[in-house]
Amino acid sequence: MHPQQPRFRLNRQAVLLGIISATFPVAGYCVAAGRADFVIGNVEAVAADGTRRPLVKGSDISTGEAINTAAGARAQVRFADGGYVSLQPNTLFRVDQFNYQNKTDGNEQGFFSLLKGGLRAITGAIGKINRNTYKVATPSATIGIRGTGYKAEIRDDGLFVSVGEGAISLTNNVGLLVVTAGNAAFVANINTAPASTTEQPRTPPASIQPLGSPAAIILPNLPSLTSGSGYVMSYAYLYQPSVALIGSSGSVPAPIDAVFNSNSQLTSYSSVNATGNLGSASVTFSATDGIIGWGRWEGNISSTGSIPTMTPGVLHYVIGIPTAAMPTTGTATYNLMGYTNPTATDNSSNYAVSGQLTVDFALTTMGVNMTIANSANSYTVSDNTATSRSGATFSGTFLATTSSTGSCGGACGCTTSINGFFAGTNASRAGLSYSLNNGTANIQGVAAFAKQ
Repeated sequence: MHPQQPRFRLNRQAVLLGIISATFPVAGYCVAAGRADFVIGNVEAVAADGTRRPLVKGSDISTGEAINTAAGARAQVRFADGGYVSLQPNTLFRVDQFNYQNKTDGNEQGFFSLLKGGLRAITGAIGKINRNTYKVATPSATIGIRGTGYKAEIRDDGLFVSVGEGAISLTNNVGLLVVTAGNAAFVANINTAPASTTEQPRTPPASIQPLGSPAAIILPNLPSLTSGSGYVMSYAYLYQPSVALIGSSGSVPAPIDAVFNSNSQLTSYSSVNATGNLGSASVTFSATDGIIGWGRWEGNISSTGSIPTMTPGVLHYVIGIPTAAMPTTGTATYNLMGYTNPTATDNSSNYAVSGQLTVDFALTTMGVNMTIANSANSYTVSDNTATSRSGATFSGTFLATTSSTGSCGGACGCTTSINGFFAGTNASRAGLSYSLNNGTANIQGVAAFAKQ
């Protein structure tokens, strides 16, 4: 039996960055391995000699470089073989060796190290023929693959992994454990055997938001939204402050025919009693994970029915295929996945959105806890009973509290309305539109959530 080693604790970033320089040779780190698909927050690439550079969307990643994400920051990197990793906040991930020449002839390699934090990964061509050509080293075990999508997170008490597709292997000084699709495992340290567990790595999807310029974000290796019927759409429309499900009658939405462009941006919709298209407007932001999409139209929008034909206009939308068979038992928490930059009738701006949804599927109510804030105003929308749920849709009108320094300051009540829906298998996603009235102005937008 191996003696117990001291726990490998990764709580000093300076020590970790020193490890990078000390344990990997400088030679060879100029080899391009991948590219950043998108970056949110403060992310650095750290070379083997300690040289640092900010990582931005489109930046190349070279062999030997480590990617360091700060608190609240995220990065997604697509590698030359088609694989990718999505790095969580406070993560240190290193590309140890990478070689791919558009063929799998035995010379390909993808060797990485997860030194701190968490990731989601989908493997590419490397490892599909020879599984020994792909591995991720961690302080507790080495992750190998059999062609897969998986998650991994390092915590103080060890390594947690789960597999979404395919299988992975965990190998350390004690033994080997194969983890198959739908299962999770835990490894305390290098001298403790890997074991099955029901506890999942905490690696929620990135919270995506526009960062200034127009953008179309599609999460890598996930399906895009395709034109067709059967969608449901919730909107917020600024110039006649309102939120609604398109073509809805109470909480029952009419099916929407939706048209998307190649970037999964909604360009037109139609239902039995409402139609809309961009007209001469433009899509100033959009994002999707292939299950749910959200975005914003701005300009001379053409519409009939639910949305008034008023120009200029700002239309926030969230759209998806509603969940056909909703769960009827159990509870779930939904974390914010993304949102559109809120707009306001008083032209206030730079609002950020945060929050969660909580659902008891046996009840007809659900909880909403959201904060909409900028440097001058902060509004909290929180209620566990005022949101009514019917099938795959929900709505509510309730009061928000605020620490606003402007109108409606203090703990007064600001009227807030929401409308939304659940999408995806087993209600895996939720989308809502909201309109908050602070007494003198309306603040509006949409948000998308993922079930944890």
